[in-house]
Amino acid sequence: MKPLTTSQLDLVLVAKTLIAMSPLPPEIAASAVPLETIDRAVAALLKWHRRHPAPPSDNFIYLILSLVTTPHNGRRLSYRLPLPHSLFSSICIFTHNPQIQTQSLHPSPTILSLAELRSLYSSRESLVDLSNSFDLFLADRKIAARLPSLLGDAFYSKKKKKRRSKEPLPVNLSSPVWSDKAREILGSTRLEMEGGHCKGVRVGRVSMEKKEVVENVAAAIEAAVRCVPKKWHNIRSIHIKSNESVALPIYQEGGEEDEH
Repeated sequence: MKPLTTSQLDLVLVAKTLIAMSPLPPEIAASAVPLETIDRAVAALLKWHRRHPAPPSDNFIYLILSLVTTPHNGRRLSYRLPLPHSLFSSICIFTHNPQIQTQSLHPSPTILSLAELRSLYSSRESLVDLSNSFDLFLADRKIAARLPSLLGDAFYSKKKKKRRSKEPLPVNLSSPVWSDKAREILGSTRLEMEGGHCKGVRVGRVSMEKKEVVENVAAAIEAAVRCVPKKWHNIRSIHIKSNESVALPIYQEGGEEDEH
């Protein structure tokens, strides 16, 4: 294990203070996790990132749920958790029909046809640049199967069960309500319930305002706990972190930090 840096140790001291809060009984609603505790943790995390900027492609803030018991049914379940503030400020749609109507979407998406993709982004370097140019990618379901060979590892993970954040999400653009599905994606984050005790959920970006991140964290907790088997009885702890920071606790079962 790599030793913590001095700046990370500063965050650990904040974590020690946060974890001293009074424990919440399992029966309470998720929204009752003290906003003051969430606010202090988010403020500490954003302050740390002002001194240690994250690269644009790696600036997510995560909610980490630690479960008492892990689901054992072998199924991979995915849930959409609504957020009050979108994580995406730019969007690109891959389609065979560049004439699709997108006026109802915000932010206004950039449309790339397969022909444009082949002619303008033929090298891996250009595909990496494309990946870094947008927060979210959607793809017409009709062409989704062709995209891995065109986009390569700039968008897709080589590991079958691992999904990269820029992997295009398929949408049925032939459906008259496809824009409703797109808005649902833009206004939510995804919780994957599979094996393992820890579940990570994107709830913000370090570039967002503190108030926005706090409100997203509170909304994500409320929605995520409803998806967890046995609800609060199965929650050991909840933390927030970025890829570069240590984890800051906002809830601990029993009110004492696990020293293992």
